[in-house]
Amino acid sequence: MHTKQYNRLLIILTLLFTLSGLCLAQDRQPTAVATERGMWIYLGNEIPEGFEYQVLKSEGNGDFVPLGTVVYRENPEIMKSTVEKLYPLFRNLDKPTDSELSFLRDYASRNKTTDSVYISNLPLMHLLLGTAYFDPDVTAGKRYRYRVEKISGKDRLWEATSNTVSYPAEPDLPAPRFSSKQEFTSQVVVRWYITGESSLNSFLVYRRVFGKGEYQRLNIERGFNISQDTVYLIASDTEVQNPALYEYFIKPLDIYGNSGPESEVVSAGTVGSISFPVPDYFKARGGETDHRVELSWRFSETAYINSIEVFRSKTYDDGFTRVARLAPEDTSFTDIVPVGNENFWYYLITSGPNGISHPSAKVSAMFRNNGEKPTPPEETGAESIKGGIKVYWSYHEPYAKGFYVYRYVYETAEFKQVSGLIPAGGEIYSFADTAGHLQGNEVYRYAVRTVNDVDQVSEYSEAASASPGKKATVGSPANLRLTRRDDGLLLVWDDMRPAEPVLLGYKVFRKEDPDGRYTLLPGDTLRNDMNYYHDTTLVAGKSYRYSVSAIDFYGNESPQSVSVKYVPEVSAILPPVIMRAVNTEEGILVSWGQVTDQKVVSVKVYRSRPGMNPLPVITLQKTSDEYLDKAVSDGELYTYDVSVVMEGGSESVRSSGVTVRRQPKD
Repeated sequence: MHTKQYNRLLIILTLLFTLSGLCLAQDRQPTAVATERGMWIYLGNEIPEGFEYQVLKSEGNGDFVPLGTVVYRENPEIMKSTVEKLYPLFRNLDKPTDSELSFLRDYASRNKTTDSVYISNLPLMHLLLGTAYFDPDVTAGKRYRYRVEKISGKDRLWEATSNTVSYPAEPDLPAPRFSSKQEFTSQVVVRWYITGESSLNSFLVYRRVFGKGEYQRLNIERGFNISQDTVYLIASDTEVQNPALYEYFIKPLDIYGNSGPESEVVSAGTVGSISFPVPDYFKARGGETDHRVELSWRFSETAYINSIEVFRSKTYDDGFTRVARLAPEDTSFTDIVPVGNENFWYYLITSGPNGISHPSAKVSAMFRNNGEKPTPPEETGAESIKGGIKVYWSYHEPYAKGFYVYRYVYETAEFKQVSGLIPAGGEIYSFADTAGHLQGNEVYRYAVRTVNDVDQVSEYSEAASASPGKKATVGSPANLRLTRRDDGLLLVWDDMRPAEPVLLGYKVFRKEDPDGRYTLLPGDTLRNDMNYYHDTTLVAGKSYRYSVSAIDFYGNESPQSVSVKYVPEVSAILPPVIMRAVNTEEGILVSWGQVTDQKVVSVKVYRSRPGMNPLPVITLQKTSDEYLDKAVSDGELYTYDVSVVMEGGSESVRSSGVTVRRQPKD
């Protein structure tokens, strides 16, 4: 494809995306758009000569505060200095040329609106003509609205409020995928593609010499080709040397210069077939600690190696999986093998301009642990259970095979093993010692040892003690139940005073289910006559679990009760009902029922056509009950539905749709 064809396709597609991207910005309807460096606000289509726009800003649901005023200044020097000041805000787009600035001044001298003017850097064009304002003072994660007032002298002619928008920008741009490439002696042509609808407007091309230095942004010929729902993005690089090998990637842009995810890197150039390099040597040996196997290699030529991949298997012939992807200059890698005293096989594969190489020769090694003992278990504890004692512990280190539990024998002053191997694989472990000779009034000491995968045994853990068959001084609260209240939750359990004459009171615990940790709720300690608790600190949508313990006058505390679970209900958000959608002379008028919910902040209008997903076309204040859609085509069938947005940004489901066909004007 020739350069002129590229340019023609680029202009056509850019105009298509431009017109579709501005369908919300009509007449007196301000539109706020998040960009990579701040918030760009479209003020209106009238060029401010003889009047000015005043811009106000609201953060979240706060009050509007003045930001500044905007007028159009046709002075060439002022316009040129404005370009130098503002262009860095939109440097992903083309910088306006002197001829484009002259064109804008000539247009503004003959027109009062921006309806028929366009240059490739559209956001900067509106800033130069005074029909847009840029707000750099924004914070990630926050939401903003803008109010625009048209001021003439002391009169305020009209005011309107923009949509609510959050920062930073989240452009609807998928990552381009590689399509094809053509390599010539003096030119490289690379094609990527994007499928489906998106806000794609243009793209940037980056290149570096294969494996050398940083990527540089190129000012080369770019073009588009469209086939059904697929857009092909074409980069033609004539600034190449012969021979040479390059790496390319592109970054898609929307009309405001917001960039999407980068494409994959493509290797192409003016060189012929390049043989895959073979390592001069490849060695493996077992490490000394931490299950390490140390690999090393050397390539005499790495100029055309893109990456080195290391593969491992327990067998020589199959089962290999990749364990590392390394840079071309790397000459070693330390692998952490899952088990010791077992042989592992390795080979290398390199990737380069012609794809991936065949596997290298295979080498093998194993980790032999010659003296490194495992660490003992942690958080060892013991407690009385019916008929015996339960010992529990935790362990989080790798390479453990299991554990042995030991009981201290005072007669011999040593620990005796009382359990078989308890396999590793959990977080909290336990063992029940129910030996018949355990005495109910005796205190027994326990410790635990770790066994690793090469049968080495750790030192003893810290000891824990308990007595079997000893009744707890105070029992656990029973029959814990809950009742929903308008302002929270009421927990109630059985009054324990009749059964526990020395009862002091209760403790109430709560955690977020399922992974949270129990925390003591305020009110430590509840009185013994308060067998209830009122929790008003719940968050809708979260899941909670409660338990209660009892304490007596001697400081003894019972085990926590059986827990109960509670999930606060999330208030339903219902959209208004669309009353009608009718044709008018100017477009399709959609109206709906009045919004009365005090927590609603705005109304969203969605539009779709047959076979298409509904897309939002405008966000209005909650006091609005109708919308005139002017961006419709004669004969087309449209479906409209609406939703409401609550404080905090949550959105309701959409209403039932209403369908209408646009009638041509008489």
